[in-house]
Amino acid sequence: MKFSPKIITQTLDLYFKGLSQRKIADHLKQFENVSVAQPTILDWIKKYLKLLAKYSEKYKADVGNIWHCDETTVFIKKDGEKKYYQWIWNLMDAKTRYLLACQVTESRFVKDARKPLSKAKEIAKNAPDAIVTDGLQAYKEAIKAEFYGLGRIQNPHVRLKDFETKPNNNILERLNGTFRERTKVMRSLDSSIGAEEFAAGMQTYYNYIRPHQGINGMTPAQMANIPINLMGNRWETMIGLAIK
Repeated sequence: MKFSPKIITQTLDLYFKGLSQRKIADHLKQFENVSVAQPTILDWIKKYLKLLAKYSEKYKADVGNIWHCDETTVFIKKDGEKKYYQWIWNLMDAKTRYLLACQVTESRFVKDARKPLSKAKEIAKNAPDAIVTDGLQAYKEAIKAEFYGLGRIQNPHVRLKDFETKPNNNILERLNGTFRERTKVMRSLDSSIGAEEFAAGMQTYYNYIRPHQGINGMTPAQMANIPINLMGNRWETMIGLAIK
């Protein structure tokens, strides 16, 4: 690469901390005396997130028995069409805060709700005893179809009555807030493919790079006993491991 690993990984980190491509370019020019074009920044993001997402799928997560699932919107912009939104489904383990699935769909039917559930089954070492969701009806049939009979409890679905009563979905609401902080800066994504890339990137960032206050400053990957030891510049270390 023409630019140093420090510049590239600094760009990735600033992007997922909420800076726009324009602000990232300004930061690099001001503090590193390096001129980077905005299209180059986007190319780096796409290239390395694809690499990291593929690498992270090698390992199964040692997670707890209570999972939470919720969905949030992301705006999509296509050439010649008005902006519309799609759905990002997030499924997280309560114990480790590990984001087991982050899937993008155009609708919220049963077939859509099954996608994050199916993905989580591939990644987790064990089936859950409870999956906490909001009132969306699609979860009822989707969870039954994916998990019926796999764990100690035949149908692990726990549907919330309201936002206050425990168990609640507060940990997912905070995660969705993190997603909205990033998408608010972006205003919209370029296409549905861009949305899927964004979701995969956020999942990698959340699980492996970003320390979590709720688990004593560790990353969810560390809590889930993922055998990837990331020290110092976590972006650079993980990219190096993925390339090897």
